[in-house]
Parts: sequence; structure tokens; C-alpha cells
Amino acid sequence: MKINISNLSEGIHEYEVFQSAENLRLPGNFTGDVAARVTLEKTPRQIVLRANVSAHALFLCDRCADEFCRDVNSAFTTVYGWGNNGSEKSDEYYLLASEMNMIDISEDVKEYTLLAVPLKLLCRENCAGLCPRCGGNLNAMPHGRCTCPPEEGDSRWNALEKLRKAAR
Repeated sequence: MKINISNLSEGIHEYEVFQSAENLRLPGNFTGDVAARVTLEKTPRQIVLRANVSAHALFLCDRCADEFCRDVNSAFTTVYGWGNNGSEKSDEYYLLASEMNMIDISEDVKEYTLLAVPLKLLCRENCAGLCPRCGGNLNAMPHGRCTCPPEEGDSRWNALEKLRKAAR
């Protein structure tokens, strides 16, 4: 995902760049092209890059273990300035050699896309998960219930259950 900055006039410039998830070396569950909408704001001293990235991936639900597809969206801002010693990086600030005419955002797109993947992957917000006894998917069962008999409670809690019902 390279952007040509040679002969770039001062002001705001917009780009849309695409690269396959495979070429970005994203994990195999990412499919198709990764799209980045990029805005460059050039001043005499620097270029501010703002990017909105969108990718498509296949995941396994952490509750019911079903596969589901989800778009992964991320955004980042990077500042590029010109230095004497060539290309250097410091967190979100890059120093470029004065003769450089391309900015490669591939690695940033990859990193921010991976960071945008949620820690808890759910096929939907109200996923019912799996039955703890039969292992059936409670989302796929009729009315979200399995055919397992109700679980018998621990008799040591009966007195507390009576108090709870009486409080209603």
C-alpha cells in the first residue's frame, strides 16, 4: 500500500488504496482486499496521514463455536517529516529522507487491523452459547432451548432460594 508523495502540492489529498489480506501477511481468516481511505495533509514541514481501514474476516464465536463473518474497521494517524539521515520511525512519527517519493503504509495497516479485532469474538451480542450438558448450540435449538432436563439445584441453597422468593 504505497502512496506517491513526489510533486505533492500543499493541502489535502485523498486516496483509496487496496491490497489483498494475503499480501499484507494478515492471518488466514482475513479474506479479500483490505481497503484504506487515506487523507494526506501536506505542509512545508510535514505530511499528516489519516487512514480509515476496512477488512473482512471469518471468526469462530467464543460462546457457540459457530463461524461468522465480520468487518474489522480501524483508524490511525501518522505524521511524516523530512530528516537528514534517511528513514526512521518513532511511534507515530516517521522521518523520511528528502529524496523519498513513496510512503508505504502496509505495515501500519496490518498492525492496526490486527489491533482492531475484539478480544471476545461473538457471532452476535446475545449469543446463547452451548448447553453445558449436551453441547448443543442454544442459538440453533427451537426457541433457544435444548431437550436436556432442568438441572437439579444444590440442596444446600434451598433455604436461601425460599428467602429470595419470599422477598418478591
